[in-house]
Amino acid sequence: MTLTNWTLALGGLGLLLLGMQMLTDGLKAAAGGHLQQVLERSTQTRLRAAASGFAVTAVVQSSSAVVVALLGFTNAGMLKLRQAAWVVFGSNVGTTMTAWIVALIGLKINIGIFAWPLIGIGMLLQLFRKQKLSGQIGLAIAGFGILFVGLDTLRDAFEQVTALVPIEQLRITGIGGIALAVVAGMVLTALVQSSSAALAIVLTASVSGVFSPLAGAAVVIGANVGTTVTALIASVGATAHAKRLAAVHVLMNAMTGISALILLVPMWWVAQLLSGGEQVTNISSGLAVFHTLFNLLGVALMWLFDERIFRAVERWYRLPPLRSGEPRFLDKTVLEIPAMGLNAVKQEQNRVLRQYQIRLRTLLRDSQLTEVTEEDIATGELLQHIHDYLQKLSSKSLHGDEALQLAELHGYQARLVDLRELVEKLRAASPLQIDASLNHDLRAQLLELLSGSEMNERPQANWQALVSSIRATRNLLRSTWLQQIARNELSPTDGAVLIQLASHWERTAELITALQA
Repeated sequence: MTLTNWTLALGGLGLLLLGMQMLTDGLKAAAGGHLQQVLERSTQTRLRAAASGFAVTAVVQSSSAVVVALLGFTNAGMLKLRQAAWVVFGSNVGTTMTAWIVALIGLKINIGIFAWPLIGIGMLLQLFRKQKLSGQIGLAIAGFGILFVGLDTLRDAFEQVTALVPIEQLRITGIGGIALAVVAGMVLTALVQSSSAALAIVLTASVSGVFSPLAGAAVVIGANVGTTVTALIASVGATAHAKRLAAVHVLMNAMTGISALILLVPMWWVAQLLSGGEQVTNISSGLAVFHTLFNLLGVALMWLFDERIFRAVERWYRLPPLRSGEPRFLDKTVLEIPAMGLNAVKQEQNRVLRQYQIRLRTLLRDSQLTEVTEEDIATGELLQHIHDYLQKLSSKSLHGDEALQLAELHGYQARLVDLRELVEKLRAASPLQIDASLNHDLRAQLLELLSGSEMNERPQANWQALVSSIRATRNLLRSTWLQQIARNELSPTDGAVLIQLASHWERTAELITALQA
């Protein structure tokens, strides 16, 4: 194999990866926020979630991109672990579309007939319609064409390999040979960071006679297991949500890989039968069938064992408890997509609000409040995390509804800070002072305002009516205390403390009402 052949192979690989990246970026940009909307609407059952994962990956042509996006959605609280996991399972099946496109189109026809025109049309759309939807679609079209030019170049280079390395030398023999082929597939996927690109390379090499059938099948298994590397990298330093989903992804592919290795020979026999024969020209179709069988086997295994896996990863990666200063939803995976980052901030702010509701109900001696044994947290720490994250979001270019939502979150944050100061002042008072600042009516009104079971369903008019009642009761108490001071029944110092505490209760009710609006 000459230097020219090596440079041809390297150039073909570069074109393949470039085309795959352009195709994925173009389709993701064209989809915009619709990906989130589709996933939110279509993940209510296991079958619907898997179908959504299949459809999205078939369009975007990158399961890694879908998995990384799902890490963000899960972190931001937009999807639950079980919903996101089944989207991942379906996404694995969606990657088979790449294999079929390569096997049935890219390696069967004269690529130049359509690839070069696609590149030209796509780049013209990108050049003249860059800021429009059609411009993003043009980028994807050009990427599609470049991908197949890369495949064609790789195929030409691999044909030179067979002259130097006979296929017999790559026939796997025994467990060691199978393991070596699996590792080769894992390393290939880890290097190119795309199982779709790795499979395209494997299929192109196989049709040129570089791989024997079972060696190619073992490499396909390794490529599928290797795709978990991207999710693992994306989950480094992330919250427990991301780590749980990444762990599910790894366990699913590992279980499927082990099962496929055990069933390697019968699975390849079925794949060979369905693809039409033993000839080397059919090996690419056979590997495409094998890849499909592999991922369908994964879905079947998850249908049986998904709950066990979910319970296991939930034990391994525990969420910070409600009364914890560590963020549950904020990390780097959601920062790259503003919509997810904004939702993550809202989730954390709601955690802070719930924590203050617990503290206020404790001060009011709410008999309905379940006994909490965990230590109080430094809510200031969590508020600081949220503040820092809001600053990072503010540095991004947000427009329209996202910019308005960011402004609302800043206002929400300011009210939470004010609420924190009031709660700390109330907690600093002695129990006797707290009891003296509340009569039966004010205590009952405040507990009704803080009742968790009714807060989400309470109309805004009812919130305002409660605040008005609290204000009236506070004014009545203030008047009573002033009269007692005038009659020397209450010392001016104690009276001022009670008046101030009652004012804090009233302001607390106003802030909670504003936060719930």
